[in-house]
Amino acid sequence: MQLSSSDETDLLMPLYAGVHDQDAWLTFLKRIQRRTGADYVSLIFAQGDTPMHLAKEVFVGRDLRAEARALGLEALYDKDRLPYDRLRPGRVYQPAEFIADDPQFSEFHEEFCKRVGLTDERIVRIKEQEGTSAWLMLVRYSAFFSAADGALLTAVAPHVAVALRNFVLAERQRIRCAASREGLARAGVGWIALGRDTRILDFDSNLTPLLVRLHESEKLVGERLHIDAQHDRQVVTQLAYEFARNSAAAPRAVILSDKLGLDALLVPMTERPDAALTLPVMMAFCRVQRPPEGDRKSILSALYGLSLREAEFALALSDGKSISEAAVTMGWTEQTARSCSKHVYAKMGLRSQSALVREIFLSSARLA
Repeated sequence: MQLSSSDETDLLMPLYAGVHDQDAWLTFLKRIQRRTGADYVSLIFAQGDTPMHLAKEVFVGRDLRAEARALGLEALYDKDRLPYDRLRPGRVYQPAEFIADDPQFSEFHEEFCKRVGLTDERIVRIKEQEGTSAWLMLVRYSAFFSAADGALLTAVAPHVAVALRNFVLAERQRIRCAASREGLARAGVGWIALGRDTRILDFDSNLTPLLVRLHESEKLVGERLHIDAQHDRQVVTQLAYEFARNSAAAPRAVILSDKLGLDALLVPMTERPDAALTLPVMMAFCRVQRPPEGDRKSILSALYGLSLREAEFALALSDGKSISEAAVTMGWTEQTARSCSKHVYAKMGLRSQSALVREIFLSSARLA
């Protein structure tokens, strides 16, 4: 079956847009449902060997899984005996075709259909993309699907494969962005993307409180980056033009606000998008307040074989306290603190407080 031009508008455009929809692919699935008269249409994604009952499912119509569980028939999913991963990509199947060699499960499936009221099913496996498989499934409760309905699944399957690849790549980028954001936040670093005219194009949400105070406004995107000193304002403007011409130019530090104690490292944007409303040419990296401290004490203890109290003491020293100040923090005498410092240095293979500060600063405990 060849998709008509109206099919391309009605089905394919929502399919390709579905990767970015807030409710992913629902418009596409609703239109498949309207075309086939299905009571249930689902798109199921499974990464690697993820069991089907744990796979991500997007569906429209009756909630088949919920109905099965309400009837105590969840074994259809949880026993994971349907060989979905062995289906030939692009071919439309009825379950009866691939469960015939499992008499016990065939009997169960027949009972399941009877109890749920399911009359007919069609399923097509989408060719695996980047380790992710997908299945497009139709279910009817009161009638049978036609040959045209099966042909429609066959025709859209290659297009679903393209959408699946885009989805996988988008998810990979989303995960990378989430990991980068978490890492920068734990390192106490925020970023601002700036255009050629020093207007803010985007920024790290961790910087929002600082930027609002700096600009004395909640309107930030599209505004020129506010800089207190006239000299530094001119420097930033010149750097933006220089970075626009030369992405290999040397980074430069500037003070954004003496009042807020805010400075920034300006770096040319080396990875520039091929298409954007305004091209970023420069990144500003700033120190921001760290999120609430995690259990650094336990992590440091595990890293260096310290007791929890020794780890707490070491962290106090790494935060710039003297041995006398750390003793007060710990509720110890200075003599006890000095004795503990020797034990800590020995366990960590160090000889001085400065070496301890450097060691902890460079360790993963600082990211906790």
